[in-house]
Amino acid sequence: MNAYLHIPFCTSICNYCDFTSFAGQESKIVAYVDALCSEIEGSSLEGPLQTVYFGGGTPSLLPPEKLEQILKTLEGKAGFNPSVEISMEANPETVDTERLKSYRDLGVNRLSFGAQAFQKEILKKMGRGHEWERVEQATQDARKAGFHNLNLDLMFGLAGQTLEMFQESVTKAASLKPEHLSLYALQVEEGTPLAKQVAEGLKLPSEDEVADEYAWAQTYLAREGFEQYEVSNFSKLRKTCLHNWNIWRGKDYWGFGVGAVGTVGGVRHSHGDDLMDYIRQVNQGGVILQNEFLSDGVRAMEKLMLGLRTQEGVSKAEVEQYAQAYHLSYLDKFNRFLKNGFLSLRDGQYRVTSKGYFVLNGLLEVLVV
Repeated sequence: MNAYLHIPFCTSICNYCDFTSFAGQESKIVAYVDALCSEIEGSSLEGPLQTVYFGGGTPSLLPPEKLEQILKTLEGKAGFNPSVEISMEANPETVDTERLKSYRDLGVNRLSFGAQAFQKEILKKMGRGHEWERVEQATQDARKAGFHNLNLDLMFGLAGQTLEMFQESVTKAASLKPEHLSLYALQVEEGTPLAKQVAEGLKLPSEDEVADEYAWAQTYLAREGFEQYEVSNFSKLRKTCLHNWNIWRGKDYWGFGVGAVGTVGGVRHSHGDDLMDYIRQVNQGGVILQNEFLSDGVRAMEKLMLGLRTQEGVSKAEVEQYAQAYHLSYLDKFNRFLKNGFLSLRDGQYRVTSKGYFVLNGLLEVLVV
């Protein structure tokens, strides 16, 4: 079993972010953690847990004693696998060696820093609260604290970002010797400040420019010893993010906290996105989950969608079985994808190629009912 815990607090909200997050609400952390632990205790979570992932928001705003409270609750409820992976997202400006050592002593063994870009002006446009020097310092502090599994998040396709600037961001990140890099293309999400800026005329890089950035990164990171195991994720040997891997493979995971989603036994559960409502509902013993029973067809579709995002791909038999069940005609298009080098078919397994990752959405649309 796997567990995702949403920590929704941030010092400020980035202009592109549409996650459930709240700025300036740190005074609610104690009440929120109490509610989160009550939710865990009242759930039907069973273990042992193979992975635990703290996402956000900014989980590194959690005081160590509050993190300890959550981890003890999880351990008491479900227990941990001896080799449990406990990941935490962190913003570079929120940590120092002492705090990171406390996290490490409590069992966190994987950190993911939101680095995003090297250039000061790009970070400022994004609404980030750090400059690159803080990324370097946070990485050094993490090593001093005993972490041997670090990820850096970077973004591309950003306003004002040239290919040369993105290359500089990637090379600077790689020079810090992380075990893992995640590269995310900017998505303009409805309702965000960025969406408003774009509507008012903010210019973003063209699709071709974004494709050039992505293709360059794939080539460069391969030379640097990183393996691309998913459309946005690159890792050194045996340093993949086990939590994400498990979810992409369709394994069950519990989601806890405001805005969190999980899937267990063919049922997807989700939470509302109102912080105070969440705390109040948990404290009053109310119903906090919305449940959706997933049909066999939906589960099969999601397995294909997620599988094609990864280096493992999906079997030809699974694709054919799904297509026949929904009377889909995919073969001609897939053959065209094979001919154009976007897909490979080897040992009965469809896999998206490095070239095909950038057109993945189009490929997936072929299989969407």
